[in-house]
Amino acid sequence: MEVRFEDFPQNGLYLLFPDGRRIALTRERIESFARLFESNLDQLPADVRTAAAFRACPVCPEKERAKFCHALPATLAFVEELKGFRSYDKVCAVYRAGARSLVWVPETTMQEALQFVAILSLMYYCEVGRQYWRFFLGIHPLLDARELITRLHLNIFWDCRGDQQKVDQILRAFGNDITCTCRCQVDRLALVCKEEALMNAFVNTQAQIETLATSKGALLERSFAEFLQNS
Repeated sequence: MEVRFEDFPQNGLYLLFPDGRRIALTRERIESFARLFESNLDQLPADVRTAAAFRACPVCPEKERAKFCHALPATLAFVEELKGFRSYDKVCAVYRAGARSLVWVPETTMQEALQFVAILSLMYYCEVGRQYWRFFLGIHPLLDARELITRLHLNIFWDCRGDQQKVDQILRAFGNDITCTCRCQVDRLALVCKEEALMNAFVNTQAQIETLATSKGALLERSFAEFLQNS
């Protein structure tokens, strides 16, 4: 398959299928959907809007004011297009992150590719997760789980300037917060859709963050070794 930069005009993730079908998961589409979603909450059934899971997470600073979780539109924006796909369905994924940055993975699974949606939802649109967004510098969602964890750990270590006590504090808070918000997001999705590939993308992201939070020193040593080996 030929991949040309001009075929991917906006930053985001593009899913390419053998039959020629293409799904573009971009920030522009998320933000457009979010505006329509907020102005038309009545489109959702009353039992969904009043469900406890629909509200903001217990750890959210907006939980007393928000009508809904602000991370939810980032997920719902693509639900209709993703219907019918299974977690292990194969797909080609192309990720554009900047003016000349393009990552191409010829074959991955839907649940692995959709980690893009999970990371954006949990770390950029979520008020709780946004405080950890800087740790994703240089990380793209098509990295395999081990490399993603390694780079996250190194970013946290460098942000703390090597202070192991601060690293441990951030890892503990990061793990606790993301476990809470991720579980809540899966519960919200269950109210409005049954797309298991999307749900598993959140579960996988949560598992990776939990691994990062519990590994501590042993993972840090391995992270440095792998970083030096690949440099």
